[in-house]
Amino acid sequence: MSREDIPWILLVIVLLVGGLWVGQRFLSSESDQGPQAGGASVSPFREWFWESRSLDLAVQVGLVFVGALSIAALLPRSKEDE
Repeated sequence: MSREDIPWILLVIVLLVGGLWVGQRFLSSESDQGPQAGGASVSPFREWFWESRSLDLAVQVGLVFVGALSIAALLPRSKEDE
């Protein structure tokens, strides 16, 4: 490990800790001890996220597109294209 790798490692650690914090803050229910007598309470973000699936669909289409571009970039060009 060189000195040039340290900022990248720190960035990965900060992003992981930030992601865990966001997940705990916004995706966990009010009470993780199970459903209460009145029924299960759902956070507004979780309810919105599971009801509107257009964001999920857009992300999946984007990931497929990026994957296809990545494969195309990794493949060698044919001699006819040069």
